[in-house]
Amino acid sequence: MKMVYFVVGLGGTVGTIVRYFLDYLLSRTFLPPSSGILIVNLSGCFMIGFFLSLNSERFSPLLRIGFATGFLGSFTTFSTFSVKVLELFKNWGLQTSAIYTLLTIIGGYCFVHLGHSLAVKIEKG
Repeated sequence: MKMVYFVVGLGGTVGTIVRYFLDYLLSRTFLPPSSGILIVNLSGCFMIGFFLSLNSERFSPLLRIGFATGFLGSFTTFSTFSVKVLELFKNWGLQTSAIYTLLTIIGGYCFVHLGHSLAVKIEKG
C-alpha cells in the first residue's frame, strides 16, 4: 500500500474524531444550536488557508497531504470547498467562482431535500 493512502486515511480518521468531539462539547454549552459545526467549519477554513499558504518546503509532501486532505478534509469539507472557490476566483474570475458557489450550496440543499423526500416516500410505502 502506498504511504500517501495511509497518511490521508490516518489524517481523515483523526479529523473526523476531532470534529465529532468538538461539536459534541460545543453543543453542550450556552451557544445556539449548530454553533459547534459552524465553529468547526470556520476554524477549518482558517487552518487550511494558513497551512496551504505556508512555504511548501517547510513540510514534507506526505505531511501536507495528510494534514490538508486527510485531517482538514474530514474535519470539515467546507474548508476544501472554500479553497476551491478561492482557486476558481483567482484563475477564472468572480463569475465562475460565484456560479460554482451557488451551484454547490443550492445544489447541495436540493439533493439533501431530494434524498430526504425519497427516504420519506420509501418509509411510508
